[in-house]
Amino acid sequence: MGAAAISRRVRSGALLRRSTASERGHLTSQDAASRYLALSRLATALLFALSLLVPAGVGRAQEQLEEPSVRQSIEAALEMDTYRQAQRLPRVTLDAPTGDLTVIFAMRRPLADDPRQIVASATDDVFTILWAIYTSASAPRIRTATVLGTYSIVGRYERPREVPLLRAVLSAERAVHLDWWSSASLDPREALDTWWVEGELVAMGASP
Repeated sequence: MGAAAISRRVRSGALLRRSTASERGHLTSQDAASRYLALSRLATALLFALSLLVPAGVGRAQEQLEEPSVRQSIEAALEMDTYRQAQRLPRVTLDAPTGDLTVIFAMRRPLADDPRQIVASATDDVFTILWAIYTSASAPRIRTATVLGTYSIVGRYERPREVPLLRAVLSAERAVHLDWWSSASLDPREALDTWWVEGELVAMGASP
């Protein structure tokens, strides 16, 4: 390719770039208006979506209300001393529309931090709590009861923290057929809808 041809291509490219730049200059105001309109529509759509989502979320949070009659029933039946620095019954709440009750209790500390004794006493507490729930004045409003047992864990965190180590779930339908008088001899894995104990606690309890 000769020098003249190269020169013509360069000039053509320069003219094309100037022409494109000129067109961009003319279209800048139109592009800005279009982008502003698009962003406005997007913002409006997002605000509308949030207006639908936020009230529902707030409503659900407000539905988890303290259940005083169940709390009183549990406190009357349960030994309230944890033998350690922990609130025994930090939460007793009911989701009224669904009938789902949630109870969080601090597991008791035995004379020694023996995992087997911790689990054994917590198991007794779970049956006591469930009995108190389904014999309370609010029992007809309860569909399921979930009980979480917590214990202070040291070493995994900067400070000791109450961590759930046990979870039990009992439905009202199943509670009707439970032999409460024999609860001390019942296997929670068979008697309850759900029974879970943190794996390390089970392993430590099984070790000699």
